[in-house]
Amino acid sequence: MNAIYLVTVPIGNHEDITLRALNTLKEMEYIFCEDTRMFKDLCRKIGVDLSDKRINSFHDHSDDGKLNHLLEIAEKNGCAFVSDAGSPVVSDPAFPIITKAISQGIDIKTISGISSVTTALELSGMAPIPFHFHGFLARDKGKQVQDFEVMKSQYGTHIFFEGVSRVKKTLDLLVSEFSNHNIVVARELTKEFESVYRFHASEYESIKNDIVEKGEFVVLVHNPEKEMSSSKALVEISEQILSKGAKPKLVAKLLAEITNKNPKEIYNLISR
Repeated sequence: MNAIYLVTVPIGNHEDITLRALNTLKEMEYIFCEDTRMFKDLCRKIGVDLSDKRINSFHDHSDDGKLNHLLEIAEKNGCAFVSDAGSPVVSDPAFPIITKAISQGIDIKTISGISSVTTALELSGMAPIPFHFHGFLARDKGKQVQDFEVMKSQYGTHIFFEGVSRVKKTLDLLVSEFSNHNIVVARELTKEFESVYRFHASEYESIKNDIVEKGEFVVLVHNPEKEMSSSKALVEISEQILSKGAKPKLVAKLLAEITNKNPKEIYNLISR
């Protein structure tokens, strides 16, 4: 048991707790969590007795002292770590714990469970392979535009989280950037008021007022254009090589060999 057990907990409906997660929480004496009040409320719902537990908080703003304390407990006794909802790693604070634990030779165990990423993907009706997860987008509009440019260059379904205070502004920008794409907004997943809004970008203005601005959001947009992503990548690589003084025809020939494309097609692409 001398390890850190990363325990995934429900994202809304407490009945989604797995048997392994339930048993791990019952067995562990030391448990670290983001918010002790939220964790205790969850334990009350799933029937975990906390009378013999030692509960400590650890979150994004915890200092190195708390991190070192957690690692010491893990090495001597073992401990569990849970976030407020879902995976403690996906957009939650476990990553620095994991990297430092591995560097110190402390064992890591994962007790997996429900994920809002895969839940939203299942409900979206969008192609599941490939999909790209971006976590929370930057708050700055300019950086958000950069994030969307990356999504435009990558074929597949793109998934990101958004908070209630920013979701409408982000959707306004998303629709302007992806004006010919399908979009899904999943809200309050697995909870009583779960809602899934599926629409084409051109329909957004007619349905935007139907999107209830409460709870937590997962947003998905599908980029179906394989050629666009590969073409953009070729242009970017070509520009880097050409800047070093290489001849366009030679670059086209080289990239044609690598990508199995027609050299003339690549030459026309990079010579625009």
